[in-house]
Amino acid sequence: MTCAHIIFLDDEPGITPLCVRLLVRAGFKVTTYVKPRDALGSLHRTDVDLLLVDIRMPEMGGFEFIAEAMALQPDAAILIMTGFGTVETAIQALRQGVDGLILKPFEKGEELVQAVRQALSDKQEKRDVARSQALRPLFDITESLLSETRFDRLVSL
Repeated sequence: MTCAHIIFLDDEPGITPLCVRLLVRAGFKVTTYVKPRDALGSLHRTDVDLLLVDIRMPEMGGFEFIAEAMALQPDAAILIMTGFGTVETAIQALRQGVDGLILKPFEKGEELVQAVRQALSDKQEKRDVARSQALRPLFDITESLLSETRFDRLVSL
């Protein structure tokens, strides 16, 4: 299994080295950006597993970035970071389909790594449920065909 690829987007370059070091040490591949437009350009070229995005940025807000990023890579998990956690931020994140929220500054490095693992796990679980639901009609038809013993009924099915 390959390691998860994370795009880390934060306009404060001072926080980036610590976060990258923690995530790389935990086994993730991390690409960093300080400008949202640069990160969006990368999403056109490279598949990612998780977007770790700061909410407050001068060039483009985190929620605006997330909306554009989701259009490009709908399967990517999204974890937002903010130093200004409010109930409104959490509600907006839920409405936008974000997989997790983490408050800066992080008290412990493991807090960031655990939030990333949880967001990736939650996203995978959602994908698995969606696949199961999509395949359910096929399973039902197969079950009907395999359980039918009368040839005339089988042909009609």
